[in-house]
Amino acid sequence: MDASHTLDSHTRESSVRRTWLFNPFHYLAGGPALAWGLACIILTAWLGGAFDYRYTGTLSFQLSTPTPIWLAIAQGLMAWIVPSALLYLTGRGLSRSRVRLIDVFGTQALARAPGLLVALIVISPPFRDLTTSLIAQGASHFSVAQLAGLTAMGTVMVLLLVWIVLLMYRGFAVSCNVAGGWAIGAFIAAIAVGEVATGATGQLLQGTIAPQPVASVPVQSDQHHRAAQLATRILEGHEQGRFEALSTEEAAEYFRVGFTAEVQRQNHQTIRFLFGAFEGLDYIETRYMDSQPHLLIHRFKGRYGNASRPPEVRVVLDRDGRLAGLWIKPWQDEML
Repeated sequence: MDASHTLDSHTRESSVRRTWLFNPFHYLAGGPALAWGLACIILTAWLGGAFDYRYTGTLSFQLSTPTPIWLAIAQGLMAWIVPSALLYLTGRGLSRSRVRLIDVFGTQALARAPGLLVALIVISPPFRDLTTSLIAQGASHFSVAQLAGLTAMGTVMVLLLVWIVLLMYRGFAVSCNVAGGWAIGAFIAAIAVGEVATGATGQLLQGTIAPQPVASVPVQSDQHHRAAQLATRILEGHEQGRFEALSTEEAAEYFRVGFTAEVQRQNHQTIRFLFGAFEGLDYIETRYMDSQPHLLIHRFKGRYGNASRPPEVRVVLDRDGRLAGLWIKPWQDEML
């Protein structure tokens, strides 16, 4: 009798845990679901925004350029509002039951709660160290332990994403009382449209703010001589019609892959049109960023034939003195 009672109790506890994990709407719906879900959405966006991660779509949570915290939170809310509105309209069209706005928005808010775990992972020191090393070295230079860690974290992130999508569908099905192939197809379509619409809305919001200065500090480094040498050789080569691949000693692998002859040719044509012929570089400063400690940013004013105001030539080198970035842009006193 005692053994049977213990077994039944364990079974009930397991069932309750599964319900909380995969169908929390059985316990929370409407207003309570909305309140808890909004708290998780705002906290996720705030944590991510503090480390330059933000929602760029319904499900996309990515590293981005520095932006104000309010924008990160606004985009987090838009990633919930846009698909929720689409699912509400879809549910009204499919369901024969009464569909309440607060139920749809509440369940969709609560469905995004695992996003908080995603934010905690991407801002964790191990994840940031791994991604920094990946940018600096490329996966081909990773140790077995680093590859194992990256694979494990990637697997967890995928599982969390699947969990969020499952909860979003379950919330849609419960709040709108729909099921079957039509419901699944409509849900997929609404999420796909929501991803595009959320991204577009985020771009509009981004366009309303002034560019934020990059968090950096000036440092002393003799590496700027190397930066000037590399940039001058490349830019003078472009003036002579040479668009050559860089060697492994000259540039980091990820930069070499993207800096193709065609990319160089197109960029040179644009720069030549805007500023004229390249004549030389004047060194201004070197800066260091805590967020990317393996890089040094060297700023120069470029001397160009037709430029009434010299543009900035920004040369980024890694700790081994290899080229990791090269930009030519209108000069700003603050590094943006």
